[in-house]
Amino acid sequence: MSGTSSRVIAILEALTGPEADGLSAQEVVERSGLPASTGYRIITELQELGLVHRSASRKIMANFSFQRRLHCPGLEPEMLADACALLSDRLTVAAEVVVLSGHNMLWHIVQQHPDQAIRLRAFPGFMRGAYELDSISRLALAHRPVETLEKSWDTGAFYTAGVDRRSLDWAEARAMIAAVDPAEMQYDMMGNAKGIRRYCVAIHGPGGGMVCLLTVAEAATPVRDEAQHVANVRGHLMARKSAIESAFSDPARTG
Repeated sequence: MSGTSSRVIAILEALTGPEADGLSAQEVVERSGLPASTGYRIITELQELGLVHRSASRKIMANFSFQRRLHCPGLEPEMLADACALLSDRLTVAAEVVVLSGHNMLWHIVQQHPDQAIRLRAFPGFMRGAYELDSISRLALAHRPVETLEKSWDTGAFYTAGVDRRSLDWAEARAMIAAVDPAEMQYDMMGNAKGIRRYCVAIHGPGGGMVCLLTVAEAATPVRDEAQHVANVRGHLMARKSAIESAFSDPARTG
């Protein structure tokens, strides 16, 4: 993909969030991760093409529908969106759908709850490197053969999550990935450097391959009964995982 195409797509994805009243031009550019001059130029070009317009409050409004789709027969984006909405509502947290895209983790869906204790920086289209071995990276990479990681990845670039992040040599990183059960929930109780704790499960397609990760994100604050809290989150995530995977073999079943 050309650099120009990727920059335009970054703006399109930044404009495809759930905000009904639009975003300021600055917010769109910040979400895209592009230099300000490039972002503002693309917004102006999209406005000239009629693909965006400004509201009375000067917010940028999308005049198009744009959504990445996961390539898995039988999996509808609405099914994943419904699962995220249900998790967010029942746990008062943010729920997400994340995929491994090359060497990056890519956010497809983000459902934030108005009463959750922390707001997420991640949004649909947000991308970060998978070399940070937090719960989502570990679970995603556990679905890749070690030989592939050793051949195609920079095995000296992995590092730990959290405030006290440190570099990992390949032996340490490989052991952390190998310790993951791909069928189980992964989580980091201490959270990451942004103060966010994620729990995640892998959604597997009919052939057993990983389609995406379904996650719950909350503030990494102490909880009174840690074991009960983790078990409660796991119960909700595993229930949604089962419902989604069951729909592959039984399209009439909605979970």
